[in-house]
Amino acid sequence: MSRIDRLAIQGIRSFGPDEPRKIQFFSPLTLILGQNGCGKTTIIESLKYISTGEVPPGCGRGGSFVHDPKMAKELTVRGQIKLLFQDTRGQLMVTTRSLETTQKAKKLECKTLDATIKRMAPDGTSITMSRNALTSRL
Repeated sequence: MSRIDRLAIQGIRSFGPDEPRKIQFFSPLTLILGQNGCGKTTIIESLKYISTGEVPPGCGRGGSFVHDPKMAKELTVRGQIKLLFQDTRGQLMVTTRSLETTQKAKKLECKTLDATIKRMAPDGTSITMSRNALTSRL
């Protein structure tokens, strides 16, 4: 059975762009509790985005999914979600998706910078595939 181990969120919605926030998941159950606006929905939406590539509803192309550049007092903010999990064979996998939002004159422009998946073998070796390599194989 597959299992989620850890999630790191940086520069996504209320999670600031300066350092990643790490969430440890426990088996068989992890509860996500907190006050309004503390990031519970962002954690769930980040899990959805890292596994499907779909931004949450109402985010357009993802501009409002990444931390607001105005809040960071920057023109550009980078966001990253990283997920460590075990696949159905028990092998460790790490998926990473990176986004960048830029404040243009009247709107936010968002683009995906990178998407990778890394499989770590028991002997310590790893195989990494990027979004570009996966796209060229299709």
